[in-house]
Amino acid sequence: MARKLSGETALKVGARTVRLRLDIGTMIDLEDHLGMGLVPFLAERLPEGRLADMALLYLAMTGGDFTDRAAVKKAAETIVKAGIVPAAEAIAGCLETSLTPPESARALAPGKQTPPPKP
Repeated sequence: MARKLSGETALKVGARTVRLRLDIGTMIDLEDHLGMGLVPFLAERLPEGRLADMALLYLAMTGGDFTDRAAVKKAAETIVKAGIVPAAEAIAGCLETSLTPPESARALAPGKQTPPPKP
């Protein structure tokens, strides 16, 4: 089972379940590899629906070498085996939990009032 609090989602691939997780170090490595920020990549390039981009994100989220072209092609095969829609949903879920702060952090964001102490 994926641990949503740590930014994990799960994807069923055949008989096994793969955990997807994206940490800050990997996000920085992705930006270096892509030559652009992660948010512009997600907003501008990912909507093009390129399987190679989904495979690159899948590898980053599973600890694979997303800089290796052969690994990206193999990951694309895995995504097709899992189903493109379920894979896209799992990848999107991982991105959402990784890039969106939890409610408690949003409540304390600059400009927000500190919540009242618990009784």
